[in-house]
Amino acid sequence: MNNSNVAQKEFNHVDNDAKRLSKDTLTYGIAVIIPALIGIISISVYTRIFSVEAYGEYNQVFNTTLVITTLFSQWIQQSIQRYRPMYRERNQLKHFNSNLMNLLTLMFLIIVGFGLVGGLFKEFLGRYESYYQICVLLVLTQFTFLVLGALLQSDFKGKTYKNYNLLTAILKFAFGLLLIFYVNRAPISIVYGLVLGQLILLISLFRRTGLSITLIKISKLGESLTFIKMFVIYGFPMVGWFIGTSILNLADRYMLESLGTIEDVGVYSANYSIVSASLGLLTTPLLTAAHPIIMNKVGKFPDIEIGKTITYFTRIYLIISLPLLAFIAVFHKEITQLFLGESFREGSIIIPILFLGLIFWNVGMYGHKGYEIREKTKVMLSFIVVSALVNIILNLFLIPSYGYVGAAVATLISMGIYPLLIKVFSYKYITWRINLLSILKVALTTIIAGLVVGSLKSFLSNYIFIQIMLGGGIGLIIYVSLLFILKEINYQSIKKKVAVKFTKR
Repeated sequence: MNNSNVAQKEFNHVDNDAKRLSKDTLTYGIAVIIPALIGIISISVYTRIFSVEAYGEYNQVFNTTLVITTLFSQWIQQSIQRYRPMYRERNQLKHFNSNLMNLLTLMFLIIVGFGLVGGLFKEFLGRYESYYQICVLLVLTQFTFLVLGALLQSDFKGKTYKNYNLLTAILKFAFGLLLIFYVNRAPISIVYGLVLGQLILLISLFRRTGLSITLIKISKLGESLTFIKMFVIYGFPMVGWFIGTSILNLADRYMLESLGTIEDVGVYSANYSIVSASLGLLTTPLLTAAHPIIMNKVGKFPDIEIGKTITYFTRIYLIISLPLLAFIAVFHKEITQLFLGESFREGSIIIPILFLGLIFWNVGMYGHKGYEIREKTKVMLSFIVVSALVNIILNLFLIPSYGYVGAAVATLISMGIYPLLIKVFSYKYITWRINLLSILKVALTTIIAGLVVGSLKSFLSNYIFIQIMLGGGIGLIIYVSLLFILKEINYQSIKKKVAVKFTKR
């Protein structure tokens, strides 16, 4: 094959990635935007209904169930994304589904067993004892929903995934509010709402994934054990990785409670939720869409082409997320006035700090795809352990002196360490290249747009919502214009694609 043909194939490969990414990002975006908006609305409602202490208590309970759910589910989710495409290529999805049902049955028994044993010691939970039974059920429903969702993503059933995400988000919030206002005006009602919102959809979700109880085959126990062993070898090191991730993301909350107060946890958690919801609103669809695209290239394209795809997705992510950082930095006080109760607004200073930390973290999610493909999950685990230990050590020193601001700084630094380690050692597997010139251009335009909007902010409007909208619109126009001027966005390419769209119509 001559060089021109190779170049053309490479161009088509990247161009197809871009088309698939834009299509799937739009699909997943709808699945994420409404739940994220509901999440923001729920934060606004709950922080006005409950005290800082009560909200902090609920947040600790919810985060703990997330850690436990992660322990049980994430290794299965990652293994599904890794191996289901292989079974599909061999036309063996029926075998995959049967073995997966045997695995899920085993996991249900394990979770219930741990729940029963743990119930013997629940009196040691103190203020959290009343949450125990419903939290066991929450772990079960979250576990099932996450695993089935991974199946839909792996099969590129984005619309179905979107619909279930939308429905469960609406139902969880609706049930929570109904229980709060008509049954029990306490944070535990939110947890009951989460369980009911998922439970009501699980039977339908099982059917849409092609799974059913009839696929459970005890007679194929030997085959299932081989299947489970394959999942364990690949995915189980990911349990450690995700637990490390949970420690990295949640240790600050536990340490704030032990070294500070539960009120500190409430303020920190509410502001952190604003960060994760706003960043996730626009970047989670991109990451969700990118993962199956990358994984489905394994065995079909050489490492260098997969590396180019990862680099391309990283660049797109930064183009989207960095201007959001500038927007958050300029309007963090106004945002908390809109979305948080008055007692929680003093923590707005940590929003830009945490936002930058999460940008670093999400960049690492792209960079470590090469490690996942090469099944170097133990290396990933070692990196996350280093990051988590740094987080804990920094929290020990910073929280006593600076409270939740110190916890935010510790999170920023430790979340920056992980992608740095991923980048430094990626040459051993699938090299993760970062276009520094592109980043400099995007960072420069972001800073200029942020400074201009910041200087104009007080002149825009006396109404907070209008001020935020006008500021965001002006900043976006400046940012995009500068990207065109610096040729970071290709005007001719966009013009050509738009012309093709209209020609087809």
